[in-house]
Amino acid sequence: MLGLACVFLLCVDMLCNNWEVIDYVGNAKHLLTPLLTIPTTSKLIHQFAFPRHASPAQVSQIGQFMINTTLAHVQTRDSHTYILGTTKHLVKNSDNDICGQLVSSYPVRNPAAAAVQLGSVADFITFVRGDALTHWFGDTQTSPRATTGMNETQLRALGYIPARHGTDLRLTAAVALPPSGQPTAATVAMYRFFMRTFCTGSEPGTELGLDTCAIEYLYNDTTQTLDVTSSQAIVGNYHELGFIFQRRGGPVLALYVRLATLVLLIGVYSASQKTVQWIDFSTQSIPQRVLRLIAPPLHREPCSVFGLSDICFNSDVFVVLYTLAVLADEEISMVYSRNMNQWHVRGGTDVWLDVRLMSMTARWLWVNCFLLKAFKWTCNFVSIAQHTGDSQLMGWLNFSSVSWMYLSVVTLLERNDFIEYGSSVRTDLSSTTQNLDATSVFLLQSWYIRSIPSLAAVIFANLVLLLVVDHVVNRKWWQFMAANSLGRQLVFNSTSILANIPLDPAAQVRGAESVTMHARALCTFRWFLASHLTRFGLPEPPAAIRALTAAHNVNPATRVFASQKPKFLADVGNLDSVVAAPPPHVPTSNLSMVLQDSDGNIHLVNAFKQDIATTAIETMIQQNTHVTMM
Repeated sequence: MLGLACVFLLCVDMLCNNWEVIDYVGNAKHLLTPLLTIPTTSKLIHQFAFPRHASPAQVSQIGQFMINTTLAHVQTRDSHTYILGTTKHLVKNSDNDICGQLVSSYPVRNPAAAAVQLGSVADFITFVRGDALTHWFGDTQTSPRATTGMNETQLRALGYIPARHGTDLRLTAAVALPPSGQPTAATVAMYRFFMRTFCTGSEPGTELGLDTCAIEYLYNDTTQTLDVTSSQAIVGNYHELGFIFQRRGGPVLALYVRLATLVLLIGVYSASQKTVQWIDFSTQSIPQRVLRLIAPPLHREPCSVFGLSDICFNSDVFVVLYTLAVLADEEISMVYSRNMNQWHVRGGTDVWLDVRLMSMTARWLWVNCFLLKAFKWTCNFVSIAQHTGDSQLMGWLNFSSVSWMYLSVVTLLERNDFIEYGSSVRTDLSSTTQNLDATSVFLLQSWYIRSIPSLAAVIFANLVLLLVVDHVVNRKWWQFMAANSLGRQLVFNSTSILANIPLDPAAQVRGAESVTMHARALCTFRWFLASHLTRFGLPEPPAAIRALTAAHNVNPATRVFASQKPKFLADVGNLDSVVAAPPPHVPTSNLSMVLQDSDGNIHLVNAFKQDIATTAIETMIQQNTHVTMM
């Protein structure tokens, strides 16, 4: 079920959070209506009535640049931009009421006109102090905070730094001009173009919005102004949300990589459900090895060793590719999910939106997997271990089952709220308070980048905690894995981070654990280990080799086999491919060991340290016999 849930989230993410598909559908294009015929800022000022203090002519240079960029995006609407529609969000109360910005006094250039379109723009830089870690362990949340009207010097003295430049443009549909002095109430459509940049001079992303506002206003014929005295969103109506993003190489690359990983997943899973032939992978060329990732030579006999989750989270190829896709797409998805989450939290329950947000945040499961695999590879690279099992740290960098990995998603689902909490101590420096042209936002200090160290620390702590708990709870399982050659290849001698290959302690022979598997299962397992994992090429401990040789000489009558699966394995892994322990009369000459040579090639050897012939293994496959390994 967990595997199916994983694939479901992958499909939702690939289809419903696919920027190309969303852009093609075009659900957000109606949100551009007020700007469709406005190519320049001067035309914008001419067509809409702006308050004198909230006009495009009064904003900073960066603010004007962002307005001009958005106008250009609206006019061109070409392959260089995404125009993304998202969802409608219920207006429940004042928490998601953004209509208040319309309250102001608007000059009316033509008193004879029947109606006028209103506009307002707020230009500001958001200053932020501290992050989640300093809020928890420091005083950034409790120290005196900034107050309205402070300038940049005062803000920096309190520890605030610029994190985001925002220009919030509001435009309305036509508002009828009433007789002079007559209070009037009306509802009006208000369009929002909220432009943000996280580095001074870089192209902005634009949040689009549409609300219906209930306004109260009156017209003064003497001063030729229209005064909006009240403006509120209508409770029970919906806020429409959309975005304009630049179409860069990263999100496009992420799309193709995700498609490739889906094909890879289907191919690998299909191959894993059959018995893979026992072939020598070391003699194959690079193109052949690439082909063997998803199309190994197969027998027709079925074999169910791996689930979908094993492939998704344990295949080096899948993990690296999907992590690349996740990181390449973060430029859009981090902003997209954060803003959609903000409106969703304030707008009430929406199950489908919850699933979409979950699929975006669950992507980071593969970042967790990549980090853990990278730790294992680094540990092997710097380690002086001579044999499998020598490095104690390596043994801790594995999960006993995929269920423990899914537990880490609980932390990842809070990613948006965590970033928001890290930037909760903030204030806006408006262009009406101070000229903003000399104030810059630096990328490494910007809204999202500044949150990465604390987010990474939490992810790391979460991984460490889960690994420790897993190893404490399942300590007998880990002792068994370390005592068996097949388990050691996973835990100590490869980049595998899941040790839930179906194993079962079958015998205790002079201190060494043995396991019995179907030959078919072993062949498919070997293919996955040889093709989808990086092997470290460490030899088996001499003591293990001696134990195998000694077991060969043990009188069969003295061997004790477990008749039932131990209690500590009752809830671990998928044990479909594990068979009951062989009876005591099974000859000890059948004992074998899985090991690697210095090049990382997988071998199955007997008690005489000789490779078991391919023909012998093929015979076992045809006869559906078992292999007992120490």
